[in-house]
Amino acid sequence: MPKFPSCSGTEGKPTDWRAIAGEFLATALFVWAGCGAAVASSKWGTNVDRADEPLDAGALVAISLGFGLAITTFAYGFGHISGGHMNPAVTFSFVWLRDMDLKTGLLYMLAQFAGAWFGALVLWGCTASLVFYCDLNDARYPDNSNVCETSATGDGGYGPPYGLGANQVAPKVTNGCAFLIEGVGTFVLVITVLHAAVHKKSTASNAAPIAIGWAVLIAHLVLVPQTGCGINPARAFGPLVVNSMGGLNKWTRGWWVYFTAPFVGSLFATLTYQFIFQEREENNDKKNDDTKKPHPEDKTFGNEDTEAVPIP
Repeated sequence: MPKFPSCSGTEGKPTDWRAIAGEFLATALFVWAGCGAAVASSKWGTNVDRADEPLDAGALVAISLGFGLAITTFAYGFGHISGGHMNPAVTFSFVWLRDMDLKTGLLYMLAQFAGAWFGALVLWGCTASLVFYCDLNDARYPDNSNVCETSATGDGGYGPPYGLGANQVAPKVTNGCAFLIEGVGTFVLVITVLHAAVHKKSTASNAAPIAIGWAVLIAHLVLVPQTGCGINPARAFGPLVVNSMGGLNKWTRGWWVYFTAPFVGSLFATLTYQFIFQEREENNDKKNDDTKKPHPEDKTFGNEDTEAVPIP
C-alpha cells in the first residue's frame, strides 16, 4: 500500500504487468485465506440463514483474525510489487488522489475482481468434500456443523460449503443500516491506509501493513454479525460468482450494498484525508521548501526533485 514507483502508473509510463499480476495473486490468496477462515469456523451462514442462531464469539474472533492476518501477510508479501491494495475501494482512493492514473487503477480493479473469483474457486475445490456425504444419511458422518443445511441448493443438491463465506445482510438488518455500516467500515480501512502508508509524516514505516490488518480485524469484529463484513467489492464478488457456478444463489436482499457502500466510504475517507490532513501537510512542506531556496544570485543546476547545488 505504500506508494512504490512500480505501481504509480503515471502518464507516459508503460503498464507494469508485474504489478497487475501481483494484485491478482494477492487478492486471490486473501480471499482464499479470509473466506477459508469463515468456512473453517463451521458457523458461517447460521447467523444469516437462521435468525435464531447467532454467530458465537469464538467464531467471530477466528473469522476476524483470518481476514486481518491475511491482509497483513499479503500486504508485506506483495507490497513491493504492486503496493498490496487487494481492494478496489483502496485503489479508488489512490486514483482519486492522483497517486495512480485511471488506466492503471482500472487494471488493478479488474485484477482484484478476477483474483477474488479465482481465490474463491480454489477454496471451493479445497472444501468441496464437506458436502459429499450430505445425502448418505450415514451415522458415521453426522451433520453437526450445519454444512448441509447452509449449502443446500433449491433443486435438492448442494453447492459450495457454507456459501464460501459469501456476504449477506442479516435478517434483522435493513439495507439502509447495512449500507451505512459497510461505508463506515470501509472508511476505517481507507483512512488507516492513507495515514499509515501514504502520509509523509507517518511513523508506521514498515509496520504499516500491521496497522492496516488491525483495521480490517476491527471492521470484521463489528460488521460480521451484521453484513458478513464486505468493505471490499472484490471480496464480495468472488464468492458470490462461484456460488452461482455451484448452483447456490447468494445474490439475496441487499447484495448491491457490497458494491456501492465501500466506494462511498472510501470517497469520504479520501476527502477527509485530502482536505483536512494532506493539504495542511503540503502547505507546511511548501513553507519549509521556501526557507531552503538558494539566494536568487546563486547560480544553480538541478530540478525541483533534487537539491539545488551552487555552481562555483
